[in-house]
Amino acid sequence: MMGAPWKVFFKDDKNIIIDVDGNIDVDGHVARPFPCSITNAEICSSGLIATWVDHDLRLARMAMLDIDESIKNGITKSDLRLMRNTTDVAGSKWSHAIDAEPLCMSVGENKIFFALWSRGIYCIDFEATEKWRIPLFENPDKSPPRAKEITAISVLDDYAIVWSRDGTFKKINSESGDLEFEGSIEVECDLESVFNYGEKFLLSSKDGWVWEYENQQITVARKLRGTIQDAIFDGEDWRIICWRDDIMLRGESSRRAELGVQIIMNNGAWSVMDNQGQISPHMKE
Repeated sequence: MMGAPWKVFFKDDKNIIIDVDGNIDVDGHVARPFPCSITNAEICSSGLIATWVDHDLRLARMAMLDIDESIKNGITKSDLRLMRNTTDVAGSKWSHAIDAEPLCMSVGENKIFFALWSRGIYCIDFEATEKWRIPLFENPDKSPPRAKEITAISVLDDYAIVWSRDGTFKKINSESGDLEFEGSIEVECDLESVFNYGEKFLLSSKDGWVWEYENQQITVARKLRGTIQDAIFDGEDWRIICWRDDIMLRGESSRRAELGVQIIMNNGAWSVMDNQGQISPHMKE
């Protein structure tokens, strides 16, 4: 890899690693299909769906890459400055310019859900055909600035839950886009990320507070040294990496030398890939 790992995927017999600079490594073949950092990425049955953002050039792309084919290198950053409106992501099945920054993205069985800054919440299929769109949350006059900004989308079988920074959420029918329910965790927060295992959610606030939320109530609350980098429910408890800590939500924590990037299953054991690309056990002694 050219830079530190940012996200790791395993699909069929392939290992896909994305680094912080937007390079994509598929089983050792490394390429950079667009000269910007990748801000959201998910694996689906059709390939790798991702968004690329360059704040200096004020541009964004969303594209689908076929990981069964060799990832191609795109143009240079200097060439992109000259062709910022016409350049697609190299080798993509489809590629679209986006007129606002993607705030978050999640993938369901046959749909992609994403929110665009100041635009709305969208659902498209794997061929990039729009299924529906709905407005963003309204921000009441007395709410803090950006309190209703979308921070995460959790995808379940028949609906998506859209979370805002202030801990309010909307349950959206994934097929129609209709609102089915809206609520709040009723705790002052600035949500940064949301993880879910079915209808069990783990919420991470920017001040280090985390909450397990299930059946419309908080079941566990805990203050960490920072925000959650990654978390996964192992069937009994949440495994968490936060800064240089490995944590069990209901249990102990242990320190690690390098920053954890992602929790993965490696040779039948829960492990952590760190920002040096090394893999070590989660909660090692």
